Amino acid sequence: MTMNLFDLTDKIALITGGSRGLGKNIGMALASAGAKIILAGRSTNQLIETQQEFRKLNLEVSILELDVIDLKQIESLEDIIQEQFGYIDILVNAAGTNVRGPIIEVTPDEWDQVINTNLRGTFFVSQSVARMMLKRNKGKILNLASLTSLIGLPNMGPYCASKGGVGQITKSMAVEWAPYIQVNAIAPGYFNTDMTSAIFNDSEKVQNILNRIPYGRTGIPEDLLGTAIFLASDASTYITGQILYVDGGWSAS
Repeated sequence: MTMNLFDLTDKIALITGGSRGLGKNIGMALASAGAKIILAGRSTNQLIETQQEFRKLNLEVSILELDVIDLKQIESLEDIIQEQFGYIDILVNAAGTNVRGPIIEVTPDEWDQVINTNLRGTFFVSQSVARMMLKRNKGKILNLASLTSLIGLPNMGPYCASKGGVGQITKSMAVEWAPYIQVNAIAPGYFNTDMTSAIFNDSEKVQNILNRIPYGRTGIPEDLLGTAIFLASDASTYITGQILYVDGGWSAS
């Protein structure tokens, strides 16, 4: 009976940024727990490639082209979902980007790129999906926050601003939509993904990072999977407005 709390059988989950990186891995985790997955992303070719990966594992998956920067696409999202899938039980806002460099050199276009993807995209996709969830009086929203939702790191000004905002809108949405929709955030520490590969190719930077992590290593995708299933399932029904740091203890040190 206890394990049934983590069962996502027949739940429909929409994952933005689902064609690669942490979004893809979270999608696979939810699918392995029984959810029907809709992977959303900008690149149709990348979505098809990822869909094939899911199907090789006998995981149920559909794809949806969606650029979270494009407000017109988001405005049509509700109609597309209702027509093709009916409803959404779980939303994972995993679409994200970063621009690294000194704050003094950040351009307005770089600022807009990061803020519009990480913060505005999360806000307006959640708004669209929440409209559907509120009609059914139930739903789960998982936002991808970051270690930088809590601490400041150099050369990531726009990213820190966006992820700090993600943490705050998570709390605001949770309060406003309770008790019907539980809204929480997963805040990964350092994971080796496409977005962080440049850092992981620099041994000195990696060592500096490891010196800050009590656990003694950086994250791997498997470290997030149980957290995602927990927050998407009935096991976390009375948990909302929380930011769960999956960072090997960095935020506690």
